Amino acid sequence: MNLAELRTIVTSDMPYDTGFMFLSGARFIENNHFMMAIYDIERVPYIVYNEMGTIFSTKNQYFIRDKTIGDINQRLLDESFGIKKPITRFEDTVKRRASTNMIKKGALEKIGGEIYAGNI
Repeated sequence: MNLAELRTIVTSDMPYDTGFMFLSGARFIENNHFMMAIYDIERVPYIVYNEMGTIFSTKNQYFIRDKTIGDINQRLLDESFGIKKPITRFEDTVKRRASTNMIKKGALEKIGGEIYAGNI
């Protein structure tokens, strides 16, 4: 597994809010000995509440413990047996979330305005 695959799995398994957790919720480190994903609770403090759940919602409870760790372990297990499955399921989720986030921030209106103004 390389760092890009780890990043894709971690970001696709994050609960999707307005995109802030998706974009800023994790940092990734790689050196000669290990790769690491760090959930940045200083920038996105509600990651803790999503992981542990609250009395009001358990919708995303244990998304790291069950979903993310399970997907990473399955990927490593497949590789250890020589099975090379494509990672498209995770990539599709990440692309869909990124495009949705861009649409919410007004990307279509900006493009539409440029088309009507004759700039494109």
